[in-house]
Amino acid sequence: MSLEISLKMLKNIRELDSIIDFSRATLQLHVVLALSHYKYGLTADEIAFKTGFRRKTVLDTLRKLEIKGLVVKRNDLFFLSDIGVKYLEQLKNLLKIRETGKKGDEKDLREIAYKLVFYGTLKNIIMLLGKSNGLTLEKMSHILGVSSKKVKNYITHLNNMSKNKLVKATRKRSIFGVKRVYVLTAYGKRLYNNIISIETRKTSKRRRTDKIILYLSISGILSAVLLLPISHIISISVLLVIAVLTVIGAQVVHK
Repeated sequence: MSLEISLKMLKNIRELDSIIDFSRATLQLHVVLALSHYKYGLTADEIAFKTGFRRKTVLDTLRKLEIKGLVVKRNDLFFLSDIGVKYLEQLKNLLKIRETGKKGDEKDLREIAYKLVFYGTLKNIIMLLGKSNGLTLEKMSHILGVSSKKVKNYITHLNNMSKNKLVKATRKRSIFGVKRVYVLTAYGKRLYNNIISIETRKTSKRRRTDKIILYLSISGILSAVLLLPISHIISISVLLVIAVLTVIGAQVVHK
């Protein structure tokens, strides 16, 4: 697999994982997958029955998905939004999943969820090693919440993705002696740096946009001061606070 293909795959995983954390928000993932089989929508009770989770938990999950724009509610029914449908298509393309025409096949749902958790963990390993000077299997196991044996299997899979290894084992001296740690190879670092570069550009662009919005909001409010009676000037401070909170809210949504 070439660097470009590996980068594209990991970048897509990172973007999709930023919306629904594959390794943590598994219920959100199950709800999206369940809704994908029913274009006429499902009630919260039906979703709870199909996913096996409590109704209260499902309602909380649906609220989070509505905030993310992946799900919409019409009367008592929940549907995937246009954004949700597009997100699901990206997942299928990423995992090369074909439509089977079956509705609510639990085996298919488990297989998709497993693949997403698997690829999400591969991404997490790249990001962990890229930010460190080397980590032991035990340390990665603790951070990722999986066994050391599974971490080693993930690393093997990463190295099988390319002709050049992405991760290598080395020995590192410490006050406790010599220990075996894993680090990114030069090739793996190139992948990591490219992914970080992409994320930095996206974040920088969002920050510039937010600064412009804040500047225009404050400028507009200050300009309006000249048109207001003196007795209303006290209210300007309140408007300024609202402007700042608007930008902060936009940043939270982006995150």
